[in-house]
Amino acid sequence: MNGAAYEHNGQRVPREAFYTVACDPRRSVAVEACAGAGKTWMLVSRIVRALLDDGANACQPHEILAITFTKKAAGEMRERLDQWLEAFAEREPEELVKELVMRGMPPAEALAAAPRLKGLYRHLLEGGRPVQFRTFHAWFAGLLRNAPLAVLRELGLPSNYELLEDDAEARSRTWRPFFEAVTADPDALADYYAVVATYGRSQTAKALGEALTRRVEFSLAEPADAAFRRPASGAGRI
Repeated sequence: MNGAAYEHNGQRVPREAFYTVACDPRRSVAVEACAGAGKTWMLVSRIVRALLDDGANACQPHEILAITFTKKAAGEMRERLDQWLEAFAEREPEELVKELVMRGMPPAEALAAAPRLKGLYRHLLEGGRPVQFRTFHAWFAGLLRNAPLAVLRELGLPSNYELLEDDAEARSRTWRPFFEAVTADPDALADYYAVVATYGRSQTAKALGEALTRRVEFSLAEPADAAFRRPASGAGRI
């Protein structure tokens, strides 16, 4: 993929310049990219570099929190970090320098950091407190578990709850009342039939399922008169 696929603050940049910014844990960045462009690679690379920082920027594994939407994505990030560090422990220093440079680290810093990278896997195993990979739900549930009861009462939140990891059953229960509401509204029913006639029943069902998945985004966007959009095509944008 050529360098035109990468942008930084609206300006096209080479891949190397993009990852110099995107993988630097000392920078706060927001990255937009299409599916499969390497966002997970970049995020885990930032974690590796954060673990390698020393001195004033030193970071302990348990101080790093990576949040995502699904348990599957969290597991994939955790697995990739473990696989990388295990592989790095067996690599020669010159190979490790290349790996770090590829992740945006200047060559001189990469040369100095290579020995730390080689021993990082053992360091993490001995530490016992790993990097945290959590879903948004699990992270927020952790906050609730540690919140004072007075705060929960003030916010109207329960002190006892069950974290719903698989929402398939809850989602299946939404369709009957949804279609009952649509059937009771002549305008909504006419719109539904028009969509089915245009796109087919299967595609309409998929679209409704996606709308249900993004229900919070829709409910927050409508009052703000915000439009949903996809990131521009390409590998990345900062």
